[in-house]
Amino acid sequence: MSYTVDAVNPQLMADLLREQARLRPNIVGLKFEGAEYTYKQMNDRSNQTAAALKSLGVEQGDRVAWLARNLGLFWDTIFGAAKIGAVLTPINWRLAPAEIAQILGDAQAKIFIGEKEFVAPLQEQSGTNLPQTLFLETGEGSFDDLVAVQATDEPDDEPTLDDIFVQLYTSGTTGLPKGVVLSNRAYKNSGDINIADGAVNPKSADECALHALPHFHVAGVNFGLMAIARSMPIIQLRQFDPVAIVKEAQGPAPLNSFFVPAMIMMVLEAAKQMQAPVSSFANVSYGAAPMPEALLDAAMSAMPNADFTQFYGATENCGAVTRLRHEDHAPGLPQRVSAGQPWSGIDVKVCDPENGKDLPVGETGEIRMRSGALLDEYWRRPDATAETVVEGWYRTGDAGYFDENGFLYVCDRVKDMIISGGENIYPAEIENALSDHASILESAVIGVPDEKWGELVKAFVVKRVGEDLSSDDVVNFLSDKIAKFKLPREVEFIDMLPRNASGKILKTELRKR
Repeated sequence: MSYTVDAVNPQLMADLLREQARLRPNIVGLKFEGAEYTYKQMNDRSNQTAAALKSLGVEQGDRVAWLARNLGLFWDTIFGAAKIGAVLTPINWRLAPAEIAQILGDAQAKIFIGEKEFVAPLQEQSGTNLPQTLFLETGEGSFDDLVAVQATDEPDDEPTLDDIFVQLYTSGTTGLPKGVVLSNRAYKNSGDINIADGAVNPKSADECALHALPHFHVAGVNFGLMAIARSMPIIQLRQFDPVAIVKEAQGPAPLNSFFVPAMIMMVLEAAKQMQAPVSSFANVSYGAAPMPEALLDAAMSAMPNADFTQFYGATENCGAVTRLRHEDHAPGLPQRVSAGQPWSGIDVKVCDPENGKDLPVGETGEIRMRSGALLDEYWRRPDATAETVVEGWYRTGDAGYFDENGFLYVCDRVKDMIISGGENIYPAEIENALSDHASILESAVIGVPDEKWGELVKAFVVKRVGEDLSSDDVVNFLSDKIAKFKLPREVEFIDMLPRNASGKILKTELRKR
């Protein structure tokens, strides 16, 4: 007998949790580090969070910065903020303090909530002006303690579809972070498409969503929302831990999860080391980086009961715009190495990047997308918004082509972005940091293929005449300027960078090396 999914699809994101609390008050919606919370408890907690935010002076449209790993309180806070029209702005806790401070300044956050171990370095950094700051640990200045003493009454605020639901930061080609502003309307339209498609629906009533994606990524937000909409309990992991994931796979419940390919590789390796099966996965979604065929074969073999779905998209479009269905993953099918087909309701085209004209089937060009789920704007960046959204089409900066059956193949990136373990890394940011070194004349950064992470960062460095510099010197210089995952894994010293006639560095020549 097949399982019928009765998905919840409200107008406003705040109503998603309200509806589940009304329809399924006693059903467990969240499991976090030994504690379980029903939908009613989650909704009550979101009401308390809304009241706590209002007590701190947070109003409609205010940004609430969030700096923490994957805590259960995140879901209370994102819904609590949405109920009063405030905007949760999660920040990548893996960034260097200077990078976090830059985002805080750009967001103009009304309050700043975070784990002490990430907030403390910012407080100690001289010249950093922080918003009103609260901690997620108990004690003086605890946000969690403040939430606990609030009433559970629903707030009387009335947000609209035009109110912003979340603001997620993504780096631009200049390396400067940009706030992607996503409204209730964009998420509503995205939800309509997702629900109608039926992608990654649970196969049984006891299926659970194993959540190990970072909350500061659009996939981390979306996977939790998807689970709540489909009445799947979220098993929330504080952070990605392949051993913990393998242990969860030994439980009785079928698992539904989303990984980047590097995560899948590490889960399979952990399972091998532990001599434990991972056959309890019922659904495995993946994206954010290319999936090697050998890894896909290994995953499908280790997880024979799982339906595999690949997603391709962008934060600027509330996540995915194409999906590769499970049936298209069969060995021997040419499309199994594609990014799949566009969802119904989303327009995707391949065009000439200079003039925007459509290109014929099989010809490579820039991938652009259009839908009702597009970002409202880049926060306080009208120039970037106008450059990226042209006549309603979002310019992905990715290069690809369509085959005759409508499958999209992403074969390169127009931009030089590096994707390492699902993290987006922009060479210009690293190159700008290297330019501050007195012994470095110039540099160029590229991504090099890596079986585990997809890509790793490599820096080509030209030393100033007479300067003595080692690879360790270069990496150590960068270590307090950029996040650890952005540091070059390889530094090669060369006499000069290859350039074309106009003086532009030829990174294609560097890649050939």
